Amino acid sequence: MEALQQENRYLRERLEDYERLHGVLEAISASVNVEAVLAHIVEGAIAIAGADQGAVVLLDPSDRSEARTLIRQAESDDVKLDHFLNMLLAGWVTTHGKPLLSDDLSGILGDAARDRYAAVRSALSIPLVRNGETIGNLNLIRLGNSAPFSGRELDLLTVLATTFAQFIHNARLHDHLFEETQRLRKEVQGKYAPHGIIGQSAELLQVFKLLERVIPTDVRLLIQGESGTGKELIARVTHYSGPRKNGPFVAVDCGALPANLLEGELFGYVKGAFTGAHKDKRGLFEVADKGTLFLDEISNMPLEVQSKFLRTLQEGEIRPLGATSVRKVDVRVIAAGSGTLKDHVAEGNFRQDLYYRLNVVTIHLPPLRSRRGDLPVLADHFLRKMAERHKKRIRGIRPDAMAVLESHSWPGNVRELENVVERMVILADDDQEMLGSDLLPMDIQPGSPLTGFAPMPAERGDIRQQKDNLEKMRLIEALSENGWNQSAAARHLGVSERTVRYKMRKFKIEKPGGE
Repeated sequence: MEALQQENRYLRERLEDYERLHGVLEAISASVNVEAVLAHIVEGAIAIAGADQGAVVLLDPSDRSEARTLIRQAESDDVKLDHFLNMLLAGWVTTHGKPLLSDDLSGILGDAARDRYAAVRSALSIPLVRNGETIGNLNLIRLGNSAPFSGRELDLLTVLATTFAQFIHNARLHDHLFEETQRLRKEVQGKYAPHGIIGQSAELLQVFKLLERVIPTDVRLLIQGESGTGKELIARVTHYSGPRKNGPFVAVDCGALPANLLEGELFGYVKGAFTGAHKDKRGLFEVADKGTLFLDEISNMPLEVQSKFLRTLQEGEIRPLGATSVRKVDVRVIAAGSGTLKDHVAEGNFRQDLYYRLNVVTIHLPPLRSRRGDLPVLADHFLRKMAERHKKRIRGIRPDAMAVLESHSWPGNVRELENVVERMVILADDDQEMLGSDLLPMDIQPGSPLTGFAPMPAERGDIRQQKDNLEKMRLIEALSENGWNQSAAARHLGVSERTVRYKMRKFKIEKPGGE
């Protein structure tokens, strides 16, 4: 009878132990960052083992000789499980490759433990091992007149140690990803902050004033301007500086997709909605939920899609293709167009009611030719950006080249200017410090029939260098346009293949990639 009672008592204790184990694992699994996971591990281990003090020590993965005590729990004012004792316990376990269960620290750890830790009745140190690698230790102590730890506590925590190690690994990974996400978010927000828009012209200052009023709100925005004026940049600035900056920014070009594909992209579809719909697909409205959806070239949106789009703006809900129910979405819409949207309404290509839904606030971006005062600042900004990207030590643009840049009409606006400056940087010699007009593209070269400019006078003593640079530039253009085929480039230039090879050696021109 007594044996049966002892067995029942043992089973009841085991059941209580496993209930505690379950509770600890449940608490840990609900946590995602390292500090919370460690706190739950220590608190759970103290409860399971009946310990007075506990700590988790994580070994530094970059230096196995160092370790950090990241957290200690259930400590009294008289801290016995301090950093030194944690290091002693972790060192013993690492050296012997097994857990430590001791009622005599001085006998295990030597004289260093005799007086300093005389109040420690019993110590337990369990290695935390993942994939054969010890990533840390779980240390527990009992103080004073407490009963020593037994094999029961050792067995329970040894069973849990591998799971603890996996939870810590997952939490470390999450923290790393979270920190990287935050870094990228800050980088993007900094890149698209209002000060990232270059220029101080009166026309641009008017845009800034309007943005200051619009950005803090959730109002729909219509951005109009020529191609290359920076409509998407304004949309990103509005998003990343506004109340939805922590939400997604999703951009779509309405002119890049036919009607049937655009509808699927915007609203999504369910499996079997049409041939080829093998699985459900979230639409961009759902992807942009709690964020911003930027619709570029909105005037190209087909009329059959416009009606569905209008309903989404009115009701805040979408119905994916093939679905029988609607889904709520919370999206800020910013639309843009290179033309005047009102003209498309007059021509019958755009719904008038949709136009008024979108046109709550309109921002007109001025073309670059109407704010020429900003051109030197923009050119210098792009020069520094491209010099860093292509690892060139270029300090500036010579007056002759800047005069040509300021005289050009810039039909491609800021985007064209950026491309021209990058091209000049790429073609410049590695030791060249100033960019001259000889590096400009042919269509804006001085005297070119495509520009209508008069030839710019060469600087004294620099004519031969300008001639060489022009030859080099034209040779690179011919080689690039003909896939770096020397025979084809020679025919393109009207010279012999031998001349091409000679000039390539003279100007040290090599095919990209060294092939």
